[in-house]
Amino acid sequence: MPIYECRIRSKSGEVRLLTLEAPSVQAAIERLHRDGHFILQVQEQRVRENRRGFALFRRARLDELVAFSREFAVMIRAGVPIMEALQTMIEHMKLGALREALEKVRNEVEGGIPLSEAMRRQPHAFPDLYVNLVQAAEASGSLDEVLKRAADYLNDALALQRRVKSAMMYPAVVFIATLFVMAYMVVFIMPKFSEMFKQMNVNLPITTKALVWLGDLGGRHKLMVLLMPLFVLGGMWGAWQLPRVREPLSYWIARLPLVGDLTRKVVLTRTLAALQTLIATGVALPRALELAAATSGDHRMRRALATIRTEVEAGIPLATAMRETGIFPSLVVQLVAAGEKTGALPEMLGEVAAFYDDEVQQKLKGLTSTLEPILMLFLGLVIGVFAFSVISPIYDLMGTIK
Repeated sequence: MPIYECRIRSKSGEVRLLTLEAPSVQAAIERLHRDGHFILQVQEQRVRENRRGFALFRRARLDELVAFSREFAVMIRAGVPIMEALQTMIEHMKLGALREALEKVRNEVEGGIPLSEAMRRQPHAFPDLYVNLVQAAEASGSLDEVLKRAADYLNDALALQRRVKSAMMYPAVVFIATLFVMAYMVVFIMPKFSEMFKQMNVNLPITTKALVWLGDLGGRHKLMVLLMPLFVLGGMWGAWQLPRVREPLSYWIARLPLVGDLTRKVVLTRTLAALQTLIATGVALPRALELAAATSGDHRMRRALATIRTEVEAGIPLATAMRETGIFPSLVVQLVAAGEKTGALPEMLGEVAAFYDDEVQQKLKGLTSTLEPILMLFLGLVIGVFAFSVISPIYDLMGTIK
C-alpha cells in the first residue's frame, strides 16, 4: 500500500508533517479531512519506496525499541492519548523497520484494534515478550509503568549482549585475520616456494608437503583460495542457524573450560530477567515460562522451562519444578522458594538475575585477559609451523651439499 507524506495544519493552527498509508491519494485526503486536518500538501513517497521495501525485511534495532518505549511511557504518563502519542513518535523517528511497524500499528489502533494486538502483527519490530507485557498493561491499566519496565528489561538485555560481543570481538578479529593472512600466503607466497621445493632432492616434512599442495592450489585457483575465508565464515554462520547443528554444538560449548560457565550464566541471567519482568507485570506464570524459554537462546533451557511449565500447570511449586530439572543452581532454587512463600517472587527473581549479571561481568573480564595469551600462542604456532615447513628443507639441502 502506498505511503503519503502529508503537510497539514491541525485544529490548533500548527503546521505538521505526517506520513499516511492509504490505497490512493484520494483515500488519504478523505482520511485527513475526517480527522479534522486542513490539507496543505499530499505527496506519495516514491523516492523512499526502495528503502521502505528493505525495511520490511529487517528487524527493528533493540536500542530503537528501548528509546521508543521510554518516550512512549513518558507521553502516556503525561496523559497524551495513545493515537496522538504514536503519531508524535512516528513524526520524529527516522525511516526504518520500527517506524514502518509503528505506522501500521497506528492505522490498526485507529481502526479499533487493541495496541497489543496491533503490535503482535509486527513481529519483526515487537518481540512476543514485549507484546505480552503491553497486553498485561492494557488489562491492568498501567501502560506507562509497564512500558518503562519493558524499556529497562530491553536495555539490560542490550547491555548484556554488547558486553558479550565486546569480549568476543578480539578473538573473532584475530581468527578472521589469521584466515585471510593464510589465504594470502597460499596464493602469493607458497607458489614461489613450491617450485623451489620440487627441485630439491630431499625428503620433505609432511607440513612442507601440505604447503606445497596448497601452493599449487593457490597458483591454479587464486580467486577461489582468496575467497575461501568468506566461504568458511559463511558456512559456519549457516551451520549455526540449523537447530540440528546448533543444539549439539551449544551442548559442547557449555562444557568448555573457559566459556562453558560463562555461557551458562549468560543464559541464566537472560532467562531470570525475562521471568522477573513478565511476572511483575501480571503475566500468568505458565505463559511467562513459555516466553522466557523463547528469549533464553539455549535449547537445554527451553526444554527445561517447557518441563517446568507442565509441572507448574499440574500444581507443583515453581522452585520444586526448577530443582527437578537439574539445570538451575541451588541459589536460584532457594531464592525462588523463598519468593513463593513470601509472595515476593518477582523481587527474588530480580535479585538473583542481578547477582548473575554481576557474575557474567566478572567472567567476561577474566575471559578477555585469559584469551589474549592463548591467541598469541595460536598465532605463534601458525607462524612457527610455516617457518619450520620452509626452513627445514633448506637446512636438509645444505647438509646434503656438504
